[in-house]
Amino acid sequence: QHNQLLNMIDPMANLTSQPGGPQPGGAPAQPGQEETMEVFDFHAQQNNMQKMESIRSFMGIITGCCAGILGLTDWQGLIFFVAMYLLVSVCLLGKIGGMGKLEEYRKGVSASGFVLEALQNCFMSYMLFWTLFYGLVYLF
Repeated sequence: QHNQLLNMIDPMANLTSQPGGPQPGGAPAQPGQEETMEVFDFHAQQNNMQKMESIRSFMGIITGCCAGILGLTDWQGLIFFVAMYLLVSVCLLGKIGGMGKLEEYRKGVSASGFVLEALQNCFMSYMLFWTLFYGLVYLF
């Protein structure tokens, strides 16, 4: 049995693999050839996803309350939700550092996926609080 060692390099530490050291696949390294691998922290990505989900859920609740209190109905309420959802998504992208940093912050997510990933959950929260506050203010 031949044990294979996988040399994982942290790109933030400015380290490189040693020439002649173990390489993926068990092949010895050629002199002058360096092999690096990206270190991925799954727990950090899950934490990022939870924080963004919390921000978007909170946005749905707050904007639903505002739409109900303002008395928005029909298309006005829907347009208000879409505008606020896009505003929050743009603010999140700005906080991340723009489109270039999105891949570092959320592995494997495109820009459209980032914008649309929590749309349904956020809209459900929005609808609940929109109808609740509209009923409390204008019907009772």
